[in-house]
Amino acid sequence: MNYVSFNHQSWSKAMNKNYVGFFNCTTKEELNSFKEELLEYPNDCQKLLMRSRRFVSGEYLFDNEWDMERTHESIHWQLAEIQWGDSPNNDPEWNYMLNRHRFLVDIGLAYLLTEEEIYKRYLADFLQAFIEHNPLNEQTKGYSWRTIDVGLRVVHWLKLLEIHRHFPLFTPELAQRMEEEISHHGKYLYDHLSIERGQSNWQVLEIAGLYSISLAYPEWASASDWRVASLAYLEESLALQVEEDGMQREQSFMYHNEVLLSLLQIIQLAQRNQQEIPELILNYAKKMTQAAASFVKPDGKQPVYGDSDLEDMTGLLQYAEGIVSPSSFAKKRPTFFAKQSFGYGEFPLENKFLSVFSVHHFQQAGLMIAKTPEDYTLFKCGPLGGGHGHDDLLHVSYTHRDKDILIDSGRYSYEVSKGRLDYKAPYAHNTIVVDDQNFNHHTDAWNSEKVASPINQKLLSHSGIHFFEGGHLGYFDLSDPVYLNRKLIHFPEGFCLISDSYFCHGAHNICTYFHFNSNDVQLTQRGLILEDLDFELISLDERMKATIEDTVASPTYNETKSICCGILKKEIQRTDTSSYVLAPQGLIQNVEQLPVYAEDQKQSPNVVEAIKFTFEEGTQQLVILQHQEPNVGRRAYRIEGKYYYGRIMVVKDNKRMVLY
Repeated sequence: MNYVSFNHQSWSKAMNKNYVGFFNCTTKEELNSFKEELLEYPNDCQKLLMRSRRFVSGEYLFDNEWDMERTHESIHWQLAEIQWGDSPNNDPEWNYMLNRHRFLVDIGLAYLLTEEEIYKRYLADFLQAFIEHNPLNEQTKGYSWRTIDVGLRVVHWLKLLEIHRHFPLFTPELAQRMEEEISHHGKYLYDHLSIERGQSNWQVLEIAGLYSISLAYPEWASASDWRVASLAYLEESLALQVEEDGMQREQSFMYHNEVLLSLLQIIQLAQRNQQEIPELILNYAKKMTQAAASFVKPDGKQPVYGDSDLEDMTGLLQYAEGIVSPSSFAKKRPTFFAKQSFGYGEFPLENKFLSVFSVHHFQQAGLMIAKTPEDYTLFKCGPLGGGHGHDDLLHVSYTHRDKDILIDSGRYSYEVSKGRLDYKAPYAHNTIVVDDQNFNHHTDAWNSEKVASPINQKLLSHSGIHFFEGGHLGYFDLSDPVYLNRKLIHFPEGFCLISDSYFCHGAHNICTYFHFNSNDVQLTQRGLILEDLDFELISLDERMKATIEDTVASPTYNETKSICCGILKKEIQRTDTSSYVLAPQGLIQNVEQLPVYAEDQKQSPNVVEAIKFTFEEGTQQLVILQHQEPNVGRRAYRIEGKYYYGRIMVVKDNKRMVLY
């Protein structure tokens, strides 16, 4: 691709004066008012200025919220020293973060807030150096001209030029040079639109950049074509990557939210510039927003799941509310992230998508989530999804009273040399491993040659009790195939019963992992105690041997923290079952397995279990779990002289609740 050389004297295609951009400012007065609105967030402004001062001093640290690949160790580089294609931490994601230029928006806002010339000088020096050292060629296509980063960079440059219209950041020559570069970016993005790439989050992020250019510079000869193509390819891309249940297909909450954010930006700009958006695109934004509202934790955080970081979703969901479901009642204050996303003006919010009560089964994604202000339970029995998905079939995450109890180990890095495949593996999740083998086979950090099939997904509720179930065929390729099935019941008192069945004919080693958000886990006679979380795991299988290993989890990219993993192992000779209870310490005084009879024949626990709980105040609950059909056929079960009928049943205060 050849571009004409730059001659700023012939350039007369500046940003359209009627363009209403990301900051919603069309006059100098509105920009000044936006500045005053930002200053109403003094703590956030101080953080923004701190980040900006670091960069202008030569300290590069990408630690802003929603930075896709955060860093936690500073790299010190003066502009003249920057090696544009290198990553000082040996992870190319560092270089991609550098070339996306999100941090330059912080610096532009820092100049708006303070009018300190150091920020203005840095912007000019950095952008001139970037443009000079990053021409489009085969080499730079591997780092500064990756299409996803081009799409993101365009949005950030447009934000800077939006400020520049009324509060000069650049010389006229540099502003014109940036706008010619933006035209090159637009042509590059347009040339790479492809139906074949429609399933990737990349294309939506790229379209956000291309569509934004078409609105900011409508007089450009190609602008109309770019605008039409953006929406056409966006419709196709969303149809190929958003499930019917609203989840983005890649099995990562973070990339779901990144796609949603770009989609919201497109819709916002269209609305502000009187452009029609197809109803199909609006509906996808609503579905994705509702999905995010279902998986956000009660404290507003994004759970660690697949390639995801622990992030605060409050601002994103406020932004989504203002775009797809605006309110007329101003009740809630936008976060600083939402304020920057909305720009100048008042945007009434109710926080309607920050739901704390939800029971939702994402049937296509295979995710099941139940949450209240007290508890959050996530169960996975769905497809791998792609490179950002993990080997987490039958994984459980659990939070009680804002304390994470069972956690996902996270992602840490995309580099195989830094443990990429270890963080993806089943032993990094709260699930079951047979014969020390993975049920998926990966060829590298992103691709697979064998993927397990999930089956038997269920989520059923009764009187605040939630029953989850799922299985998979990932071990059907063993010489003696094994079918794994997990049942999980969450009770409103704040405890869970987990029951695992292994269906096979021969001998196998079973290993079950529980990753605790704790550094103080102790072995006890009946299982494990998490002293710092005041929780315990009770094993009902006397043959299970429990050990504790020190390990790490990654709450954000490039970050680790020490945790303990409980590992329960046993050898089985044929079909078998193991059950566990996860509960606050002291809640359950006693738990016992009772004999079960059908047609006067005592049933194996591998067929049906009856588990009786006695609580600290003396009350009791009985749980009946049928794992297989009895050989006598399905009959009423006799337990302690009483008869019960149902596959999954809870008996509480003489009330019989059949969940399945």
